[in-house]
Amino acid sequence: MLNRMGFTNRERQKSASGLATGSAANNCVACHQKIGDQAVSLYSKSAHAKNDFSCDTCHGGDPQAKDRPSAHRLSLAGKPADGEKLALCGSCHVTQLAIFKTSLHAPARASAPRMTCVECHGAHTVGSLSRDFSFALYCANCHGLEYLPALPPEFQRMLALVDEEKDLLGRLAAAGRKASPELLSLRKEVRRGVAEIVHATNLSGGLERLPQIFERGVEFKAMAAREQK
Repeated sequence: MLNRMGFTNRERQKSASGLATGSAANNCVACHQKIGDQAVSLYSKSAHAKNDFSCDTCHGGDPQAKDRPSAHRLSLAGKPADGEKLALCGSCHVTQLAIFKTSLHAPARASAPRMTCVECHGAHTVGSLSRDFSFALYCANCHGLEYLPALPPEFQRMLALVDEEKDLLGRLAAAGRKASPELLSLRKEVRRGVAEIVHATNLSGGLERLPQIFERGVEFKAMAAREQK
């Protein structure tokens, strides 16, 4: 199935081209490293890299081509516009995009969404945001200013929990400890619950689900403390 940018569903068509260290040469990586583009090093730590999605999986083009015109001729989306970013990410994350389109972040009458996936998740760094990034502070950049009411304290606490879990995993890694599958599963459960609330901007429904999220958060912190000892 093609999305509005002409890309096929990413989950069904992973790129086989690999990174520079993979089984096949990727000239996107080689060329962009040569011109000093930092996107390659950012991407190498991302969730997409860990799951073998290479440059052409999202941007199109031909990673086997030897010259720039040939490499860029196949449906290249080098710098997608906001609407194109949603379509690109949504070609894999179908459910999340459908929910987002019903949210207050993507009003039906607006000519463009108020924000896109990359504002929260990053682009080349997706799934591997910087250590000092805070979801609680990021959302407060809009919510709580003169044109938007502040988020309820419970929602602020929910976002702070996401930040705290990220920090705890960072401390484990810094101590040379590998997080257990059980700990990562708990974090995934919390983040899934938070995402379902945030993607839909679901205030009333979200408040009903928060006790379960906080309960899992307490379990996560207790387990992380045990694994850090």
